[in-house]
Amino acid sequence: MFPLTKLKNAEEMFLSILKKLKKTENEKILGLNAYGYVKGSLANEFSMRSLFYAKLHDIRYVKDSIKDKVIIDGGCGSGTLSIVLSLLGAKKIYAVDLLADCVEMTKHIVNIAGIDNVKVIHSDIGELDLPEKTIDGIFSIEAISHYRNYKTFLDMASKVTKGGGFLVIGDGNNAASRQIRHETHEIWEVFENYPKATTIYGHSKGNTCYLDMRKEIIKKEFTNLCNDEIEKYAKYTFAYSRQKTIEAVHQFIQGNFSYKSVQSKGSCPLDPATNCYMEKLFNPKDLQRELIGYGFKTKIKSRGPTKRSLAALCYFWELFSPITIFAARAFSIIGIRETQ
Repeated sequence: MFPLTKLKNAEEMFLSILKKLKKTENEKILGLNAYGYVKGSLANEFSMRSLFYAKLHDIRYVKDSIKDKVIIDGGCGSGTLSIVLSLLGAKKIYAVDLLADCVEMTKHIVNIAGIDNVKVIHSDIGELDLPEKTIDGIFSIEAISHYRNYKTFLDMASKVTKGGGFLVIGDGNNAASRQIRHETHEIWEVFENYPKATTIYGHSKGNTCYLDMRKEIIKKEFTNLCNDEIEKYAKYTFAYSRQKTIEAVHQFIQGNFSYKSVQSKGSCPLDPATNCYMEKLFNPKDLQRELIGYGFKTKIKSRGPTKRSLAALCYFWELFSPITIFAARAFSIIGIRETQ
């Protein structure tokens, strides 16, 4: 349990860092998409404190396992979780993200914080090259639904986590909830096919869609194709990265359509620019079974509200997780690596 004095000190230091972050706003920082993850929390001191407690909400399951530990922050985004882990006494944090934008944002906030125990790594989380059994804990918060191959992440986590170490996966794409499945399928349809800027269920997109992005890739790489061919091949490369789209079109031109991939209901689209999935759904029970297979003792928590004022409601929401998981937007899975 974090001592109250240490927790309060960490909170005040976090607020100080956020205030410095706000003062550094410039064209470059405002141009980082990852800055949007934290920008709304910089409006006032109340929202800054709320961000701190939201991060603490993710940590609470393993709060006794932070001090002097080596931890991975997988899909670090804006880097704020890494900062909180450092302030709470972690020995070293590997802040890892596939997106250059997030890496730049995390480096910026680490520099502002003036801390030297956060190592920022630009990498696919599944390709993270660390020695076996050297990590005390791993967080993957609102990230696994974007991983290109989440199984390589589980492989890596199983390899590097020490016996008794933890793995916390938190995500807001709970496939056990019928409502979340319905909303997410609508989000997928819009991001794949709707070309205009819009916001749907809190997700904002620009003036393009994944289908049109693949059209542009094909148009630039294959200048001899007519518009009808470009249109057809773009539809045949659903959920393909830029490189895989190009490889597939080479095959299509030669008459080989075994690479054909078309959108179907329940298929998550992929951003061909970032090589990340758009909010992939996960059933926590299925994910739990996979983690057990990797040697983790696990429990599922139905994630309630993160607001400090609603802590009591959150407690009861989690207490009845076997029931509330079917209505929850988000879930957490806490895994403890079995000692071998």
